[in-house]
Amino acid sequence: MLDSGIWVFESQHDQTFLMEPTSHAFPKLLLIREGRGDVIADWPHRTADSLHCVSGDCVLLPADLQHRIIDDPAHPISLYGLGLDPKRISSLREIEGLIHPGRIPRQRVQRLAIERRIRRLLFQVAQRDPAFRLSAVAGAIEIFAQLAMPTPAEHQRGTRIDQAIPADDALDEYLQWLASNFFESLSVDDAAKACHMSRRKFTAEFRKRTGTTWLAYINDKRVSHAVTLLQTTNSKVTSIAFQSGFEDLSTFYRSIKRVTGKRPLDFRPAAD
Repeated sequence: MLDSGIWVFESQHDQTFLMEPTSHAFPKLLLIREGRGDVIADWPHRTADSLHCVSGDCVLLPADLQHRIIDDPAHPISLYGLGLDPKRISSLREIEGLIHPGRIPRQRVQRLAIERRIRRLLFQVAQRDPAFRLSAVAGAIEIFAQLAMPTPAEHQRGTRIDQAIPADDALDEYLQWLASNFFESLSVDDAAKACHMSRRKFTAEFRKRTGTTWLAYINDKRVSHAVTLLQTTNSKVTSIAFQSGFEDLSTFYRSIKRVTGKRPLDFRPAAD
């Protein structure tokens, strides 16, 4: 564990790997990159102590949970790990209980690009520049914060899913992610891939769920955010357009006119 309160590591097992039961005073995230095996622990709310994991699985181990990994001898595990110490990062205490232990749904792992983020953390913590260290802390906190955010499906059921994700839940997960990432550079093909659907199935399911097309939904989100910024800040229209996800002003003006029937400056307090 670094003085900054984060612990990021890579572990490559071989056929002779043997792990004794261990526990940590902080939550730990494990991403299985290669191989397969069992994570043995006294899992809360589970009837079985063993959680079988394969390449691509991501597992959250809560603080003080005794655990060990038993590899498949023919397929030893290679993994990334990330731990955050709530004693050094006080904000973690507020969300630690919101991240349910066990396997994290694969669609969420892929949507949040956890493997890519941890790989970046490994590079950052190896640098001597304090700016890289600070960036690593921020990146690690963001991973845990994103995992603490419930999906709409979880709001309805009050539980996490620990199995393959049905199409409805995959779309719920995507919509939840979209609510705080609508300003990113997006494409319908990437959205369909994230939900493990063909483009045709995704667009049909999206319209069925939201009552509108994917592009119209994105633009509505962006316009709504832009209107809020126009009403509550003194930022320039150009800046607001880009902050809201529009790549050029002409598209921004057309979209806000189509959605609201008004021009951007009509939302400024001085225009009332």
